[in-house]
Parts: sequence; structure tokens; C-alpha cells
Amino acid sequence: MRIAILKEASIYREGLVGVLSSEFKAYDIIAVEPKQKEKLRDYIIDLLIIDIDTDTDTISLINTYTKNNKKIIVWTEDTHHQDLTELFKMDLNGYFFNGMEKEELIHAIQKIMSGHHYIHEDLTQILLGDYREIHSRKERRPVGVFTNREWEVMELLTQGYSNNRISQKLYITDKTVKNHISSILRKLEVPDRTNAVITALKNQWFHVS
Repeated sequence: MRIAILKEASIYREGLVGVLSSEFKAYDIIAVEPKQKEKLRDYIIDLLIIDIDTDTDTISLINTYTKNNKKIIVWTEDTHHQDLTELFKMDLNGYFFNGMEKEELIHAIQKIMSGHHYIHEDLTQILLGDYREIHSRKERRPVGVFTNREWEVMELLTQGYSNNRISQKLYITDKTVKNHISSILRKLEVPDRTNAVITALKNQWFHVS
């Protein structure tokens, strides 16, 4: 099993290789420079981490690996990168932001390896904003999934409301809001509110203008 990192050579990249090699001992960790991306064809890769802040055509490379059902993580230090919207449409496994702490990095990759998605919080609002525009269609409420109150909470989550704002909007306590959100996450089998919103929008449960 192999994890490949497509990123320019740097002390940061070497540190990343070291962390992953230490934490994911069952995997062979390799690093390839973007200009030498053709080398990746020589390896069977389970997870590909791509730094998109390069002059390399990363979109075509990502398309190749997604067609082969490989897990893909894109990595950027630019929250307004021109390719982010297109990449978000592709529903990749992970969207990482530069400077992630070791614990968060390990947690995120573990989540992805277990079949979940992970979006760094600095990219969440931007990506969800794009996603709302992409999927702003007629809403279709699922039958027998949520209570009426959970549905109201879910709708406010898709609009970017915080727990406190939901509490004020629905005239319920913050603890009750947290309980409803926990119930929503459990029913959707997702790890966090971001993935709950993505699920709701992907299934066109809400119309967001």
C-alpha cells in the first residue's frame, strides 16, 4: 500500500513524509516533484496528496486517478485558488490547507482512509459557498429521516448558522441545538456538520440561493 505526495521539494515536504511514515507504518510513503509527475505511473498508489499551488496541470492528473477509484487529497495555501471551485465539484476525498498541525493531519488522513471526507475549516465556507451555487435547485425533503425540528436545524446549517444563531432563531437552548445536530450526524452517518451540509446539498434537500 502506498501514499504519494506530489509537492515541491522542501523541508516541509520532508517533514510531512517523516510524519506519515511514522504514523502509517503499513504504507510506503513516496514524494514526487510536480515536474516529475510522470513517475507516478510507475507506482500503484492508494492515496495521492497533491499540492495544487504549482504550475503543473493537476486537474488532468486528478481526473486520471479518480477514474481509477483512488483516494485524492488536494492541498493549498491559497483560499482563493482559481481551481478550488472546479476541484470541489469533483467531490474529492480531502481538501487540506497549508500549516495543518500534526494531530489534525493524522486525524484527517485516518478519516479519509476509513471512507469519510475531510475539509479544512479555512476552506469550508468558500467551498460550501461554491457548492450551494452548484446545487441550488428545487429542494426534496427525504421521507421519514428527520423530525420537523431536525429539518429546521438542518436548513439553518446549510445557511451557515452557528449553534448560537440557530438557538436564537428557533427559540431553543444551545444544548438542544447540539442534541439535534448530534442526531442529524448520526442519521446521516457523517463525522461533522460540514459533511452533513454537503450531504444535504448533494441530495438537493434544500434550495439555496
